[in-house]
Amino acid sequence: MKEYTQTLVINGNNFNDLDGFYDEVARVFTDGSCPFGRNLDALNDLLIGGNGVYKVGEPVLIKWKNANKSRMDLGYNETAKYYNARLKKCHPNNRDNFTKHLKDAECFTGDTLFDVICKMFDQDKDFEHNCNLMLL
Repeated sequence: MKEYTQTLVINGNNFNDLDGFYDEVARVFTDGSCPFGRNLDALNDLLIGGNGVYKVGEPVLIKWKNANKSRMDLGYNETAKYYNARLKKCHPNNRDNFTKHLKDAECFTGDTLFDVICKMFDQDKDFEHNCNLMLL
C-alpha cells in the first residue's frame, strides 16, 4: 500500500457547480499565496504541488467527501455549460473538439466534468503529479 505524506479533503457539500469547485480546490490546495487560474489546466498545475500546502512530487491522497453529490453537480448539465462557454472563447483549432464534447454532454454521453476531474486527480492516469483519489 502506498504511503502518503498528506491527506487533503474536498467536500462536495461545499459547492454546487464548477465555480464553487474551484473555490473549494483553492481553499484545500493552496495557502493563499499563489493565485489559482480557475481552469482545468491550472488545476493540473496545482496538483503538481509547490503551492504552500505540499511539495512538488510529494505523495498526496485526495479524499473527495460527498462525491456522489459532486457527480451530479458536475454532471452533464454543468459539462454542457462549461463547453458552451469554452466555445465562445476557444482558438479556432479547438472548436471541433469543444463542439463534440458539448454535443456529447447535451446527449448525456461521454465524460462529465466530474469524470474529467477525477481522472486528473488520479496520478495513475499519466499526469505529472503524485496524487491519488479516493471517492467517499
